[in-house]
Amino acid sequence: MNFRTPNAKQIIFGLLITSSLGSIFTACSKDDDNDSSSAKSLMKVTVTVNGADSNDQVDIAVNAGNHDASQYGAPVWKVNGTTQGNEDDILLDVTDFTGPTKTYVFETVKPYNFGSLRVSVFNHDGAPISLSYKTEMNGNVETNVENTTVTAGQNINKNFTYTAK
Repeated sequence: MNFRTPNAKQIIFGLLITSSLGSIFTACSKDDDNDSSSAKSLMKVTVTVNGADSNDQVDIAVNAGNHDASQYGAPVWKVNGTTQGNEDDILLDVTDFTGPTKTYVFETVKPYNFGSLRVSVFNHDGAPISLSYKTEMNGNVETNVENTTVTAGQNINKNFTYTAK
């Protein structure tokens, strides 16, 4: 049997044809410029914790960001009306809720592609803790939990992610 081996010209020609066809199919694919990942929304989160004491564990975290680095170097959040530094994450713990302030309102300074809320409360002992939290994206309520009671020995851990629409 005599098999003919392809020469260099045939191999190069075959590679050119293959890459040309790949370019044609890629160039004709759907345009991604109107992708929903470019949507941005304002985010507002309100959290209230009543009844926590220094023996309890309360961790609240909010985050917002973009698919590019445009949030860096500029304020991201206002907390109770006061603009924070260029932090894309704001973290509160039990000491933030054992003083006179029991409610915190987090608002993004400008629209973002995505955000998150993490709520973690562990009542080690003592009186019940009342927990409420609400998240709005462009004024639309996404999450709304009111007056959840965490009794001694109980905990609540919730993680929410939000994408602009």
